[in-house]
Amino acid sequence: MNNFSERVIRFRYYIIAMVTAITIIMAYFLKDLEVNADVMSYLMEEDDSVRLFNQIGETFGGNEVVVVGVEGEDVFTSEMLEVVRQATDSILSVPGVGNVTSLTSTMDIRATQYGIEIGPLVDEFNMPNSREALDSLRSYVLSNNALRGKLVSEDLTASLLISRIVPDVNRVEVTEAIRRKVESIPFEGNFFYGGTPVTLMELNRIIVTDILAIGPVAFLLICLVLYAGFRNFRGVFLPMLTVIVATIWVMGLISLTGYKLTLLTNAIPIILLALGNDYAIHVINAVIVEQRVNPYKAMQRAVRYIAVPVILASATTILGFFSFVAGSRLIMIKEFAMFSIAGILFSLILTIVFLPAVMVVMKKKESSPAKTGENIFDKIPEWLLSVSCNHRHLLIISWTVIILAGIFGVTRITRNADVTGYFKEGSIITQGEKILSEKFYGSSPLYVTFRGDMQSPEVLNKISETQDYMQGFSYIPYSQSAADIIKQLNHVMGEGRVIPEEKEKISQLWFLLDGQDTMEQLVSYDRQEGIIHGFVTSKKLHVLREIESNFSAFVEEHSSEHCRMAVTGVPILLKHLDDNIVESQVYSLVFAIIFVIILTSLLMGSLKTGLLAVIPIVITLIALFGIMGITGVPIDVATVLAGGVTIGIGIDFSIHFISRYSEGRKLQLDERDSLVRTIRTSGKSILISMSSIITGVAMLVFSNLVPLQRLGILLAFTMLVAGMSTLTLMPLLLAGRNKMQGLLKQNNNTKTL
Repeated sequence: MNNFSERVIRFRYYIIAMVTAITIIMAYFLKDLEVNADVMSYLMEEDDSVRLFNQIGETFGGNEVVVVGVEGEDVFTSEMLEVVRQATDSILSVPGVGNVTSLTSTMDIRATQYGIEIGPLVDEFNMPNSREALDSLRSYVLSNNALRGKLVSEDLTASLLISRIVPDVNRVEVTEAIRRKVESIPFEGNFFYGGTPVTLMELNRIIVTDILAIGPVAFLLICLVLYAGFRNFRGVFLPMLTVIVATIWVMGLISLTGYKLTLLTNAIPIILLALGNDYAIHVINAVIVEQRVNPYKAMQRAVRYIAVPVILASATTILGFFSFVAGSRLIMIKEFAMFSIAGILFSLILTIVFLPAVMVVMKKKESSPAKTGENIFDKIPEWLLSVSCNHRHLLIISWTVIILAGIFGVTRITRNADVTGYFKEGSIITQGEKILSEKFYGSSPLYVTFRGDMQSPEVLNKISETQDYMQGFSYIPYSQSAADIIKQLNHVMGEGRVIPEEKEKISQLWFLLDGQDTMEQLVSYDRQEGIIHGFVTSKKLHVLREIESNFSAFVEEHSSEHCRMAVTGVPILLKHLDDNIVESQVYSLVFAIIFVIILTSLLMGSLKTGLLAVIPIVITLIALFGIMGITGVPIDVATVLAGGVTIGIGIDFSIHFISRYSEGRKLQLDERDSLVRTIRTSGKSILISMSSIITGVAMLVFSNLVPLQRLGILLAFTMLVAGMSTLTLMPLLLAGRNKMQGLLKQNNNTKTL
């Protein structure tokens, strides 16, 4: 490390020039950074349900549905129907929209005095205007179960337009175009929206907004914390400089490698802003300490000492994030972990190479020395050491109570996989979902597919039987299939609402339906594949589990050689998302703890030391999951990260404390002097680092996404617990009971300590 520190100082200008060049290159690629807000797209592609879901989109003209609602006083007025007509035509004109189902476009089959009439329910070229015509339409819709509750609300105040987006288009751009078209229509009522593409559109907007809004605020607040800790320009400028450079490198790398910002990688700049300071703080504080002892070659001595614990701390942090790569099945979490690891490596390199180089250059240009008087960050660690010495029993009791409360809370942890629950009250998503759930069947489609001859009585009866089974569940109030239409047509023909027994009769009925858009959504072009569209009103986890278990068993039992069945849909994908989140949580924590113990033990040369280092982390994890259970914060796609991130960051505190204490013992200092030296150097660094990390991650509470708000609060809480447990328990663990009592006998004065 002597040679390393001397080379860094000797080649300081080359290092600064190289870092500047790389930063400019990476900043150039930021212009190409894109966003992918689709949580479902990050499920593993080998998932059969995901594969089938995508195939449905290709076969039946899109599986992504944008729901547009028109809400007023009464649907059955000339003004409201005209708005529906205009909205239907406007949406159809948007490139990427396959078809639109609405009152003015949905297929209707009825018997007239002239025979069977198949056409739109409301003829847009002959809109009903008279009171008699409007009342007749109202009565007909109320008597038709396929329309009431699907296209028109039960209270007749709202109507839906269901548009399908074709595969291989930018769903966010198409959805934004739909909304612009609809909002341009003059209407005194209310438009509302639903469906997965609408959720993606809003997520896409929020991800960009959060980065631009939260980042600067977090930056300024962390600067204030750093100034309070170091009380000089260098103590603020240098840590923030390394963080900014590391963030530019990471975000540029995401763009350069063709990846996109997601719900989780969106949080990387904030996490790096908080975490990247940690390493720089320890380096700067080490330099200050060495300058106080002897200004001569203080930089070389500081780098020589601090580089090892910083490298070790970053290695354990990397392992904490690597646990997500090894233990998660969600691609989104893996991507977050990979680029977080890259950010940590960049922060490490910049801290031990770039930062010392800049400090040497700045040292020569500084006209005034740094302020060295004591402040709150000097006094608090010494007071905590005094508490450890004077109130050992109270301290142990307090942490025991925290642990027991945490264990109780763990038993009450809940889960949440509902993506629409990611948004705050009052957002376009929550408003739309509220109306859809109250007045309609919701916007969560369930698909059952059938592969066989769609003109076969056997296949159509099996489809009808499956629909009867679906109607047995209260949360599936409506479904639609080709069998429905064949039965309706047969009924109008006077043959009863049944599937004809002869294939020839079915073929004749089918001939009447050729060219209808509705049939293209339900049957493939070659008539060898059909589908049931079901609508699920609940996204509660127990409902999702019941849907998958019941329908998977039903499909397996009723499939035959002539009719192969399969089931998928948003409820099943949400269930798989939840499964992957829970699996990610369990495996990532197990991997992280094992990896950290092994690496810490190897690098410190002692299994005992490795186990000591993780004690504060174990306590922090218990407190984390306990507070989640007690407060009702669920495990979701963001909060699942809290445990692994806590291990990765929190272990740094223990490592720096143990490293400084061990160094003191190697210098032949006794336990008292080693602890005092540790608390005055690493203790201060830990407190400043903990405060800056808490300040940074707490800014996520201002995110427009509820999971990121929760993650920010949880990480701020765990950093507080990890820091405090390290500063209060580590003295007890390292010195032991007898040695701590010895410290008290030597001197019971806080300032002396």
